[in-house]
Amino acid sequence: MNTSNCVDRVVVVVLDGLRADAVPLFPLPAFRALARRGAHTYRGLSVQPSITVAALTSLLTGASPEVHGLRNDHHLVTRSIGPLHPIPMLLSAHGIPTFCHLAALPFYARGIGARVAAQLGAVAKFGGEDADAIVGHALTRLQHLQRGLVLVHLPDADDAGHATGWMSPTYRRAALGLDHALERLVRETGVLDDPRTVLIALADHGGGGVDPHHHNSAHPLDMTVPIMFLGARIAPHELPASTSLLDVAATIPWLLGVEAPASYTGRVMRDVVHGMPHAMPSPVGLAAAAA
Repeated sequence: MNTSNCVDRVVVVVLDGLRADAVPLFPLPAFRALARRGAHTYRGLSVQPSITVAALTSLLTGASPEVHGLRNDHHLVTRSIGPLHPIPMLLSAHGIPTFCHLAALPFYARGIGARVAAQLGAVAKFGGEDADAIVGHALTRLQHLQRGLVLVHLPDADDAGHATGWMSPTYRRAALGLDHALERLVRETGVLDDPRTVLIALADHGGGGVDPHHHNSAHPLDMTVPIMFLGARIAPHELPASTSLLDVAATIPWLLGVEAPASYTGRVMRDVVHGMPHAMPSPVGLAAAAA
């Protein structure tokens, strides 16, 4: 374990289906203001196929869909062609826990969901009907967590995109809800002033590139995602346009002092962390600051 640049907590917020161009177009004031205070890109890359199960599996294993084998939303049995080392299991071997906060599941599915998470080495909490409620559960966890990885999955924009189309009025309302929930999470955790914590906000895919109600294509609107790192040890700058979900996956364990194995094909983003902690202003009035 290498602790020279590590932090104690990493919070990963997955803004499912949030198109990168939605941030300036709608706009999303909190995300825009936060991006100026962190390391960010609006030209990050998803994986191919650009679907949730493939992208999240890549984010949690550091392996491309060609390797981990989950390439559609209907067959959820991994048929990998190489070794997989899920981040929660990798961290658990070093005594670092992982907690996942996701939307509420039907009662009959909760046990299955919890068992799947446990097999990956994580503890899952299914609760909340929208982004704000899910973030509320995550905040309760973070109030007491001293060390670990917390994954927060917010499905609102993806759900709206499939139902009424990407960039529709309903999708815009959902995206603004994500923006509000993200601002709340950053504000109540105080992450911008906390040298012990790094928060990563990203989308797993875009949408509406070929089909206005879907996102499974190589179209840039489906493949391009926003990626942002925040924290007192994050130097504000623009990330390379080639930054991918696989790069984020390789960087998560490194931030916590654990080197990713060779099966992680992404680039460890060592330059994202400032050498010395630096204080940054609290995100009070982020919406006004972005205006």
